Amino acid sequence: MRAAVTATSCILEVSDEGASNPCGMSSQLRVAALQLQAHDRSDFVKRWPAIRHAVERSLAAKPNLLLLPEATIPAYIIGETPVDPAQVDEAVRELSALARRFESAILTGTVRIAGDRQFNAALLIDRDGSIAGYADKFFLWHFDRRWFTAGERIEPIDSSLGKIGALVCADGRIPTVAATLVERGAQILAMPTAWVTSGRDPNALENLQADLLAVVRARENRVPFVAANKSGGEAGIARYCGKSTIVAADGSILARAAENGEETILATVEIEAPNASTRERALAVPGRTPSSAMPPRRRVALASDSSVVSDRTRRFLDAPDGIDDAWEIDDAALTSPFALVEARMHGMRIYRCESDLERSWCERFARARSSELRCYGVVVHRPSNEIIAVDPEGAILTASGPHQRIISFGIDLARTDSGELAPSSDALAALARVERLRQRSDA
Repeated sequence: MRAAVTATSCILEVSDEGASNPCGMSSQLRVAALQLQAHDRSDFVKRWPAIRHAVERSLAAKPNLLLLPEATIPAYIIGETPVDPAQVDEAVRELSALARRFESAILTGTVRIAGDRQFNAALLIDRDGSIAGYADKFFLWHFDRRWFTAGERIEPIDSSLGKIGALVCADGRIPTVAATLVERGAQILAMPTAWVTSGRDPNALENLQADLLAVVRARENRVPFVAANKSGGEAGIARYCGKSTIVAADGSILARAAENGEETILATVEIEAPNASTRERALAVPGRTPSSAMPPRRRVALASDSSVVSDRTRRFLDAPDGIDDAWEIDDAALTSPFALVEARMHGMRIYRCESDLERSWCERFARARSSELRCYGVVVHRPSNEIIAVDPEGAILTASGPHQRIISFGIDLARTDSGELAPSSDALAALARVERLRQRSDA
């Protein structure tokens, strides 16, 4: 691999040696993500010429597909005042002219207006400047439901580049959204996003999608994943973490932008022929229900070899319980975006997996599944004989090591009762909604 930074155009490019410049249905696709400085809606008209110029600079690098962030047109926080359709149409026309001029497709975040409803959409402009299609945000996040209507379909967009699996920001939190797009033929996942950060550390802007889920989405679906994010803040209430990302189908990061600043990243990704994923059912043995077996709040002591955890050890650690109510799963279930959803809907609140995955991927998948399904996870990594415990936020509670074979931690099943990731944004409700949509489509 080689990397080069072009300071004048602020473009970071990563490509394979000998990679061709593809067109049409090629095995390679040259993709770019333009990370923009966020702007308030009131500043859109005066900000738009600079955005258009940044798009033009990015297209000069000849990507086949260029991504812009969520709600680039006119902003993410749009407030209560209706958006002017003429303003949106004019910006889209200018992007269409640029797409036609440079023969590059553009996927931009925009407000889509339909009657009296507004959708937070990803709009795909094809290489000839025509509108290829759109994807409305399915899983609305916190206050954007105040002015947006949730999307009602999950389908890839047909284009001259093939089928593009477009999804918007928080849709990436729901594993079955991306997996459904791939199952229906998407060859790449492309996400305009506005990844917000908690701001707990101004020098290390955190976001679970940017830091974890982006690579998991690519790896579990075996397709490249691209996200274009914003940096800076908006309306004084949202702060963005940057980190626009291009990920290969194996989950390796090909290019990533900085946390702050405007920047274009560019990489060549391998595109395989459409290959619908299979829905793997959970290879799981249901655990006992907590009401009949284990207390909902307790401390547990565990080891990869349960025989080393004696009653005396439990008393010493003040951890009298185990996890007899855990569902036993395997790597096929852990790495499938579909498999554990059904188990979760049928009462799984703790899972235990004996894993042979590479250590870092074992940890990533455990964190992803626990955060998506709002449940506790315990993974025994058999090659290293280590044991990892993860909480419903996707945070590692504790892990064993060479000098600590036994781990102990607290479980509070009340934390698994709600799927709320942000006010009015319930991941468990969203998972159920995807399943209902899929059943209607399959009928």
